[in-house]
Amino acid sequence: MKINGWDISRAQARQWNVTPDFSSIENESEWQRGSPLPFFVNGSIGFKTIQITFLVYGADRNEILQNCSTLLSKMMSESVILELDKFDHKFCGYMVKHDFAENPLGKLRVTSNRLSRITVDFSCYEYAEKPDGSPYSQSASGMLEIAITNPGNIWTPCIVEITPRAAGASAFTVKGINRNPDTGESLPVTIRNTTKDKTVILDGETGKITEAGVNKSADVDIWSLPVLMPGTNRITLDNTWMDITVKYRPRFM
Repeated sequence: MKINGWDISRAQARQWNVTPDFSSIENESEWQRGSPLPFFVNGSIGFKTIQITFLVYGADRNEILQNCSTLLSKMMSESVILELDKFDHKFCGYMVKHDFAENPLGKLRVTSNRLSRITVDFSCYEYAEKPDGSPYSQSASGMLEIAITNPGNIWTPCIVEITPRAAGASAFTVKGINRNPDTGESLPVTIRNTTKDKTVILDGETGKITEAGVNKSADVDIWSLPVLMPGTNRITLDNTWMDITVKYRPRFM
């Protein structure tokens, strides 16, 4: 198991057990008094909480305690990425709480114990990426439509990179990357004042909208951050004089 790429074996620890969970759901649907029908809205996805139990070893009590301290310190960042043993996907989130148990084997004397147990609750989301750690991606050039299949099972943020390849294409519209979060309706995205060969990036993961590294949000009409729905997504452009690349890390319930 790794924490932000750091192998826990360096602290003489190993993953012992994982209790999985699914994402929480919030829904504001209601049935008002006197109304013949309820008012339904789409639910929103929240964090999931997974519980991980570690066994931490050492030659003596002091070394075990130091190894436990090192292990916990690696999960103190604002957000960390967990690569769990025997799990295909990764988990990004933060440590909610931890529980420490010294002498879990019930030895008569603590000093004769050779391991301790740490249990951590981790609030996170689950995602996939390529074996080399890069996002999935698909590119097209000179096309009015591109089809992307998202293997995730919930809405997935995406990074859209668009580069105009002709002078005079000062504005263009893209459909299929932006949706009303309440209804799921596809909404157009209009990008104005573009420049030939300068890439506009709509980053659904960080929320940044840039052109050649400079803030571009004032020239972009967009309802919410770019996302891909589960399954096939058809993205359309209003002219063929541009290149487009869509990058994404599929999300899972």
